[in-house]
Amino acid sequence: MTASPRRPGFAYLLLAVGGFAGAHRFYLGSYFGGAAQLALLAYGLSGLPGARFALLPLLPWLLFDIYWVHRKTRPGMVVAVRGVKRRGRPENKDYDLAALAEANKLQASFVAAAEAQDWAQAVVIADQIVASARRIFKGPHLNLAMSLCMLGQACYQCKAFDKAKANLEECLAIGRKIGMPAEDMDIARKALALTLAGIGERKARGAETDGEAALLHLLEEKETRYRDALAQGDLPRAERLCAEAVATSRQLCGGPGKSVVFHLSSHAELCRRLQWPDKAEVAANEALAMAGQLGLDDSWRRGPTNTLALLHAAAGRADEAEALYKKTIAMAIAEAKGGSSDGVVRAFNNLAFLYAESGQNDKAELCYARALVHLDKLREADGEDQGDAELHSHMLNNFAGLLMARRDFDGARPLYERSLAIQQHSCRGISTAAANAHNDLGLMAQDDGDLRQALMHFQRTLLLNQICTPDHFNNLESAQRNIDSVSMVLALVARAARMEPST
Repeated sequence: MTASPRRPGFAYLLLAVGGFAGAHRFYLGSYFGGAAQLALLAYGLSGLPGARFALLPLLPWLLFDIYWVHRKTRPGMVVAVRGVKRRGRPENKDYDLAALAEANKLQASFVAAAEAQDWAQAVVIADQIVASARRIFKGPHLNLAMSLCMLGQACYQCKAFDKAKANLEECLAIGRKIGMPAEDMDIARKALALTLAGIGERKARGAETDGEAALLHLLEEKETRYRDALAQGDLPRAERLCAEAVATSRQLCGGPGKSVVFHLSSHAELCRRLQWPDKAEVAANEALAMAGQLGLDDSWRRGPTNTLALLHAAAGRADEAEALYKKTIAMAIAEAKGGSSDGVVRAFNNLAFLYAESGQNDKAELCYARALVHLDKLREADGEDQGDAELHSHMLNNFAGLLMARRDFDGARPLYERSLAIQQHSCRGISTAAANAHNDLGLMAQDDGDLRQALMHFQRTLLLNQICTPDHFNNLESAQRNIDSVSMVLALVARAARMEPST
């Protein structure tokens, strides 16, 4: 409590007038001594046996109190006065009342912002309230403690856990020093416990500070957005968002980091698909260099290595592409621990496609066969509809196309049918892979003379192309020509059958 000075003259007057009743002691804050003197007086005047003896100690006691009053009221001495402290009221009268009135207005604004769930605005207002409390009270005070508690709770709602923790800990320190009411201390303790739990969750996500947590949230948001753009086929927007994710991950890591490697690899592949080879090669090479600098395993190198192989293949550098594809195969098999995975299937498919494009059909067939073995193992382990359906279908179509070029229709047909079955499981058969399979099945049926079966496949091809790639006019025109050709032959056959004389 705040000390309150007492006037010595008035104290001596009370000693002279009401000393036997302890009036001077009550005035100077010695309530126990005053009560003892009053009790002795009351007992001495009660008329009870031996009551007069109770008055005997009073006279020497009052003589001693002359010196005691002098000590208690001499200059520099402060007497602690007990009393009831009103919450939110200043204990001295010399505070800046205008500043207090302004602080009260800010508190009303804080409450309004909190009720509106506008916690960012609430933090700004609470900062102003705390600054005002520090200026007004110039030391530990209940108002300052409660202002710090308000600021801490608002910071917690904004997930500014470090700032919330600092303010709540200061609030509790002041509360213990000034004897803050228990209910207020409990509020601050509970808020601090929630804040510490939030800090624990933040650290579990890999962020040590509030700044890192904000960057991590921003990075996750950009990842989600560029994946959505990629799923919608909007490659330019996906590339732009991925580039922003690369920049954010650099800022988050403060240099080389796994997140930077991951997003650089994704950015390289997006640039390749957009046919920006120079930009894609720079990103892929940086991802590989950073993976080596960090000592990351082959699972981090396989993506950018595969992108570089595709770039070299597209540029006609077959030898370089072949070497990189072989490295990709080795990495994928090592990553799968000698087993099978989509990465292994993709690596063999890419190398086989390179061989087929360069006219090395025997090598291509061997690679496709090995990819098919791994695909069969995946099917046994996970089921027909598991894994990357688009990858599996394209690999089967590529292998079947190679066999079809050799007129091995018996080998190609079941591969196309299996590709269609996979697409039926994954997307009800509505895809470009399914359109390609139907087109080639139609060509084989036409070559075998099964025109009705060929017409059915060509019609399905046209429908799927209209749905999946309506802007690919060459595919649409080719499918329509096949339909017209087969329909014309069927019409001629039917007409010939009608004109043929019966026997």
